[in-house]
Amino acid sequence: MEKKIFKIIIFLIIFLATERISFANNNGIIINDETLSFRKMKQNILSDFDSNFYIQNSKDEDTELKQKIIVLTKKTTYLLLGEPSKKNESSENYFKRYRDYLNLRYNPEVPKDEDSFIGLDTSSQEYKDDLLSGISVPGMFSIFNELGVDYKTYGDIITSKVDEDFIISTILLPNVTMKEQDEDEPMKYNLIQTDLSITYYFKKLNNEYKLLYLYGETADDILEYIDKSTENTENVSNDEIYNSKLEEVFDFSNVNKISEETINNIYEENKLKIVFLNSMYSTGIVTSANGFFINEKLIVTTYNFLETSLQNATQNIIISDNLGNAYQLEGIVMMNEENDIAIIKVKNENKNYIRFQKNDNIEIEDAIIMLNSKTGVGLNASKGIIIGNDNDLQISVPIVEEMQGSLVFNSDGQIIGMANSKMINKSISFTTKAEVLQQYYNKFNEMKIEDIKAIPLEKIKNNYYIQYDEEKIINDISESEWKKFNSLENVKEDIKLELVKSVFEDGIITLRYKNDIPEYIDTMQFASQYIENLKNKGYKEKYISDYKKIFENNNYKVIIMKEFDYLIIIMQKN
Repeated sequence: MEKKIFKIIIFLIIFLATERISFANNNGIIINDETLSFRKMKQNILSDFDSNFYIQNSKDEDTELKQKIIVLTKKTTYLLLGEPSKKNESSENYFKRYRDYLNLRYNPEVPKDEDSFIGLDTSSQEYKDDLLSGISVPGMFSIFNELGVDYKTYGDIITSKVDEDFIISTILLPNVTMKEQDEDEPMKYNLIQTDLSITYYFKKLNNEYKLLYLYGETADDILEYIDKSTENTENVSNDEIYNSKLEEVFDFSNVNKISEETINNIYEENKLKIVFLNSMYSTGIVTSANGFFINEKLIVTTYNFLETSLQNATQNIIISDNLGNAYQLEGIVMMNEENDIAIIKVKNENKNYIRFQKNDNIEIEDAIIMLNSKTGVGLNASKGIIIGNDNDLQISVPIVEEMQGSLVFNSDGQIIGMANSKMINKSISFTTKAEVLQQYYNKFNEMKIEDIKAIPLEKIKNNYYIQYDEEKIINDISESEWKKFNSLENVKEDIKLELVKSVFEDGIITLRYKNDIPEYIDTMQFASQYIENLKNKGYKEKYISDYKKIFENNNYKVIIMKEFDYLIIIMQKN
């Protein structure tokens, strides 16, 4: 790490893949079907696919346990950081919060050993766990509070069951304010805004989950980390991906047993079976992914890749392999959100495709190799271990959005999964299991390729997008409320688009504007005057991306976003 503060204990990074913010109820903002219509759009496109192609995940999720861990994650985050948007916390509350936080620590009873210098069995797992939690749990409390982390709301929470007694949970805190050590002046700290993810390791003790370990990560770190791990993309590289934090909890020794010869054999065997997919808008790439052939004309990638492509109004999908061969898209065969799998069909054939072998021998801490490309040029080989075997496999290999759809192998060269879009941070990534992929492989290879129906991309786009010509203008805002908001923000004067829907509910105004101009003009441009007006009135930028902007002052919060050729504005009183 370049930043000295991260060299000590904490590695801070963004939860990539997401310019989307999950707003909790306590934030007062609810983005529902009146503002965004993604749910209806999903139903529209999924209904077109052959139901015989649908495969349900073979393992039911323990929803009760998941909910329990989500509640525990929020509680731990509160005790670690305090209340959201805390201003001045009393010393009394601070120390109470600290005591309650320490009560969450995993502190097992360590076996005695009279022959030991300290009278305890230092070789026991209990001693190792107690030592780990005894250092990391109070230590990270001090680190986070010294950094002065100020968060506004809880974001996404993803849980992962390693085994019956061990669970990993990661929470995203969007747009936090915190201190960062100055690179040039170590004694100086700068105030920054970033997304923060915190990962907790909970271990069961006396039938209750306790905090064994934790760490945090922010935006700059994952970008720097991923870029460094994928510098060589001309040929396969043996990137040894270790994470010092995971090594505190898991044994990585099996990774050292993977030889260069093993990696080269896996590369040579699969290099022509893997493809790179780029979703294009005008002349630019809006999203990318990896994929692989399961027969001469069918390619597997992630559901998330196609949905993101549709959300960004993609015009075409470019498909190529490691040698630069291009494949022409015929259409989409199926999309399955539950398993994060999509299958597409191409017009030209590739005789090199994946053959699956049954493999039931998957153990925690087994070594794995992931073949991937972040740039669409060349393949990298990243090494790690299996750290969880739940509905998805969890592995210790970093991933960004462009690497979803990458194949994961065991040390024998057998496919054990495909990297999916459930990206957490640089420490953990999720893979759809090979047993699920093999069901699709078996189903489609029992059919003649000409009998497999593929829906053209244009038809899917037409079904996915709202049929605007059928939409009626709806105004559900009273004149008094409309005057109050409009006079305050000048939205009527500043937005020169047709207002097709307006809703006032629970103190929140939602405005939806139609953009009828050519698609090559960005809809967000029509909000530029309105945004300048907000800034001139003292509104501060709280979140900025190409698709969403959030502004706030002491009294009001304004969200501006684009959805295809809609401009959506949400205004809420704080």
